[in-house]
Amino acid sequence: LATGYDLYDLTNMPEYGGGQLEDVIDGLAFERLLSASGPTGGKILRPSDGKEPREVVFIQCAGSRDPEKHQPYCSKICCMYTAKQAILYRHRVHDGQAYVFYIDIRAAGKRYDEFTQRAMEDEHVMYLRGKVSRLFRQDGKVMVWGADTLGGQQVQIAADLVVVAPAMLPRLKTRQIAEMLGLPSDKNGWLLPDDSNTHPVETVRPGIFLAGADSGPKDIPETVGHASGAAAQALKLLSRWQQEEK
Repeated sequence: LATGYDLYDLTNMPEYGGGQLEDVIDGLAFERLLSASGPTGGKILRPSDGKEPREVVFIQCAGSRDPEKHQPYCSKICCMYTAKQAILYRHRVHDGQAYVFYIDIRAAGKRYDEFTQRAMEDEHVMYLRGKVSRLFRQDGKVMVWGADTLGGQQVQIAADLVVVAPAMLPRLKTRQIAEMLGLPSDKNGWLLPDDSNTHPVETVRPGIFLAGADSGPKDIPETVGHASGAAAQALKLLSRWQQEEK
């Protein structure tokens, strides 16, 4: 099973414009702007007027780690892809300024922490520890009202573009598939492996294996490793059946 994931829709977050602010996009849309095969040929242009944004604000944990209003869990991948996108933005727009609002940095992979430090120190991306309380449009800009908890002060930024890192969600059909196959899922809808430590791809049903983000948020390297494990288990099962037929 490789059902994938969906992104928490911006319409669920009225504090960030509820999907109605033209120059507020999610991380996946910004990734398309960075791509040479994307709608702008790799040029970073804001949707409203096609101009190059000089100030870009990235908002992490949008809809994640917020049990009162949104999703209670950490979406795991946002810290790293936000750092990557901020670095690439600085490479494309040399005189541009990037800001990142974050709760804390969760960069636990090999050399992940060094990568985020590179964004701060080498690329001069300004990291602000705090939450954004409100976004609204004013005089052709997106006004970002937030807090810098380390500095103990309120922050207001007139941004040209805001990039939101929304929570990862299990696909809606994942729950239907789970019910059809008799597979357990957690309260958030992610499929549960037989044992997350010793059998991360096996399920309670023999012959049914999990691959990728159907069992929880994963980045690309972890997804590839997880899917390779599922493929190996499937081949092992098929090999055993062939031996039994002989």
